Amino acid sequence: MGSPAPRPVSDTEDFADQMAAHQARLESFIRSVTGDADAARDILQETNVVLLKKARDYQAGTNFAAWAFRVARFEIMTWRRKAGRSRLTFDDDLIAQMAEVAEHQDEFYLNRVDALKHCLRKLPERQQSMIRRRYLEEWSVADLARETGDNANAISQLLFRARQNLLNCMERALGRGDSLPDPVEP
Repeated sequence: MGSPAPRPVSDTEDFADQMAAHQARLESFIRSVTGDADAARDILQETNVVLLKKARDYQAGTNFAAWAFRVARFEIMTWRRKAGRSRLTFDDDLIAQMAEVAEHQDEFYLNRVDALKHCLRKLPERQQSMIRRRYLEEWSVADLARETGDNANAISQLLFRARQNLLNCMERALGRGDSLPDPVEP
């Protein structure tokens, strides 16, 4: 039997982006289970090796985080078996429970990020611009006032209204479980 067809470049790039985006959360999860920073880095590397070896099995558009955390869980169990009684380690059931919690936290975080992007796009252009400058570019209220020719109180009021609009939008989006559109990358 021949080797599988090469994956399209866009799938490969998506896979690499997904791996990069989840490294910190995977390492945090592994470290929380093992309690050993050095072991966590080693297990993360082993997890990455397995993910890369099984990259062809990953279906683009599916839940990468769930898959990656499952692989990490198995790598932790392998490490635990190798460590034997020489270390205090968690049992497999507890590791499985921790992995499930980590997956849900990851999903919760990603849903909130998607909701925030969705709600930011719904703000009036002036509010979007002020939010971007104030919080992403870290402009002071005084700098925004100088740039726009408005007084600082007017800028503060505009930012307050923008934050209220974001809060209301996110409560609606997350509270009702609305399906949000795919985020548009800046």
